[in-house]
Amino acid sequence: MRSRSTKALDLALVACAVLTIWAVLHRLTHSPEVTDGATAFEGWQQDLMFDRRIGSADALYKLVVWFDYQCPACRRFEGEVDLARQTLADSVAVIYRHFPLSGHALAFEAAVAAECAREQSRFPEIHRALLASPLNGESLPLSSLMAQSNMPDSTSFRACMSDPTSVARGAVRADLARIRTLNVHGTPALQIGDRIATGGLPAGKLVERLREAADASR
Repeated sequence: MRSRSTKALDLALVACAVLTIWAVLHRLTHSPEVTDGATAFEGWQQDLMFDRRIGSADALYKLVVWFDYQCPACRRFEGEVDLARQTLADSVAVIYRHFPLSGHALAFEAAVAAECAREQSRFPEIHRALLASPLNGESLPLSSLMAQSNMPDSTSFRACMSDPTSVARGAVRADLARIRTLNVHGTPALQIGDRIATGGLPAGKLVERLREAADASR
């Protein structure tokens, strides 16, 4: 007959195993809300000068966000970006890079729409319009997006969207090729200075990290 101490040890081991499995499953099913464990990477200076930007090219604080317009976490993080802008005002610029995830049916086309609008100097406007749209169903609400963005040339915009070889589609694919070299697998992904990681940040922490990066680069 097994001793009581042996049975107690077995129960403790089973409990540990259950807790470990729960922790792993919790990690896999909950996206990170805070960017921690950021890693250094090369070529970050060029990323900070990328011109798909809301804000001045000369802004003291620069944030690069790898974005998916259908990603719920990206949409939530945009609210934190807006709050950070209230603190930093014109001294911050946000550079948006496309990272449409394959599991989001309209994400790639939304990124293409952003590029087609950028060709008409309407990127900030369509960026806001895309975030204000639910982006469900089988296609983008192009007429609504053009109206909200005050698109100068709707015919050219539609032609850009329908062209499988357009410069806009090439720009989205170029961003996807770039992000694959950075070993990042989720959105939003944030680049602050020479560091990148997956996950958003609350506005206060975002401002703090941006100021730290600016101080480090002086």
